[in-house]
Amino acid sequence: MRQFELSRDEIRASVRGTEFVDETEHGLAPIRLPHSIRNRGGDASIERMAAQTAGVRLEVSTAASVIEVEALLTRSFPADVGDDTRPAVLAAVIDGVEVGRKSFVNGPILRQLRTGGLERVDGTVSVAALDLGGPTAEPRVVEVWLPQVSATEIRSVRADAPLHPAPSRARPRWTHYGSSISHSAEADGPTRTWTALAALALDWDLTNLGFGGQAMIDPFVARVIRDRPSELITLKIGTNPLNADALRMRTFSPAVHGFLDTIREGQPETPLVVISPVSLPMHETTPGPTVVGPDGHLAGTPAGDRPGVLTLSWVRPELERIVDERADPALHYLDGRRMLGPADAHHLHDRLHPDAAGYALMGRRFVELARSAPWAPRTTTIGE
Repeated sequence: MRQFELSRDEIRASVRGTEFVDETEHGLAPIRLPHSIRNRGGDASIERMAAQTAGVRLEVSTAASVIEVEALLTRSFPADVGDDTRPAVLAAVIDGVEVGRKSFVNGPILRQLRTGGLERVDGTVSVAALDLGGPTAEPRVVEVWLPQVSATEIRSVRADAPLHPAPSRARPRWTHYGSSISHSAEADGPTRTWTALAALALDWDLTNLGFGGQAMIDPFVARVIRDRPSELITLKIGTNPLNADALRMRTFSPAVHGFLDTIREGQPETPLVVISPVSLPMHETTPGPTVVGPDGHLAGTPAGDRPGVLTLSWVRPELERIVDERADPALHYLDGRRMLGPADAHHLHDRLHPDAAGYALMGRRFVELARSAPWAPRTTTIGE
């Protein structure tokens, strides 16, 4: 019997990984971008991606043996992805270690059709009873990581012992921006995205602004990053402007400079790392847009007579040049191939996105790099 329950205000106070929470008729829905700017992306896709709770978790203090979260988990994915392929997973973490998880495929689905439309499949509410390994004599901090592949409307949070929102902990605040690889839909649950693996290993307070199909160097996201105090900011950029053929050489570099300028308006001295794309053989010398080729697999589109199209062989040195040109002592460049290189192409299950093992490999390598990097925060005190 779960006789202790958080109020709505207490649930809101327990949310980490975003400061934006919608109040709904039935509960609370954490979101990763504020509504005031989410209609500035040009279409509804940024709205769906921002609603998915990648990197978002609840942090409570309790001595309970079980914590139970009731939520409506609305998944969204392309029509060619099987309904059971990407379950919505909730995971309990104590002292940086996952102690229990539950997977669900019963919630609603927003199926993305090739025509650009959406098909909604109705679903039911999920109840995740997460075993915490037995009760403890004193309360400890329990994190419940919410699914990275679904929007999450939290209906209730209960336990078999008193529970309260955990106080803020003195950890380095890490804000990360990226595309689908940072969103990590193919990862084996919310604690096994590459950013979550790194944050748990390094004991960093993660805000993941990785949005599948996005990361078009959008100015409105730069303003969100600018206004969120951080000890480290990382930007994994360059892949999707190529995938969508959304920017050309003439527009790419000014867009990157403008993005950095906006962040520096509010955080002029915060360590900031520009991470270039991982190794993607199909786009190293072939530009976008990314299409389904004659063999049924993703492929680039030959440049033909299109001047100034992007390839990764141009994007990476250009990002490095921009970082060097700005002469900003707190600005750094990291080649994404150090996280997933040419020898790791077998992890690209569709030639574009890593599989679960690929995300785990990226997380481990980022941790190895961060442990000795001059840009990596070591300690912090909240409010400094």
